[in-house]
Amino acid sequence: MSTGQFDLIRGRLSILAQRFILDEGRVTLQGRFEPILLFVVETDTSTGTARIIVDGPADDPDVRFEATPEAPEDQVLAQIIFGRDISQLSAFQALQLASAVASLAGAGGEGIVSQLRGSFGLDDLDVASDEDGNTAVRAGRYLSENVYTDVTVGGADGPEVSLNIDLTPNITARGSVSGDGNTGIGIFIERDY
Repeated sequence: MSTGQFDLIRGRLSILAQRFILDEGRVTLQGRFEPILLFVVETDTSTGTARIIVDGPADDPDVRFEATPEAPEDQVLAQIIFGRDISQLSAFQALQLASAVASLAGAGGEGIVSQLRGSFGLDDLDVASDEDGNTAVRAGRYLSENVYTDVTVGGADGPEVSLNIDLTPNITARGSVSGDGNTGIGIFIERDY
């Protein structure tokens, strides 16, 4: 019987359109080198500390949400994703939360936002809410291989249109116009390390 282990040096976990820095990570190989995962993310919320734990075999891991002080998983998930109590969620946010829980449990398939994005022929469709309850919808599409545009409607800042042109794989020119007439332009250099 063979065993081995890889420990996390650094990493991120993307879950439900949120990115978290991993606090703990380990992949253990057992028997026929079947990977056993353990990844833990801990984040502060308005009510305490929440943890996302991914644990188990790589082909069927268990995802748990825990908090200090203790709370039900749906309440912990609402705190992590929306930063507020589950009773304060809008109807659309509650629908997103239910869809996310079903997807994580392996029963939901594509989420509601993913289904809408596909039916409208968009590359991106995001719905976000801030702490004051302002909701914004952002829809984006690639016009060509290196030209991307998106439109944001709603939210505290009002409507905005932006255009991104990838000049090279690492350099992007970005321009934007907001509903109040403010404009912006910039060159951005992005590198992965």
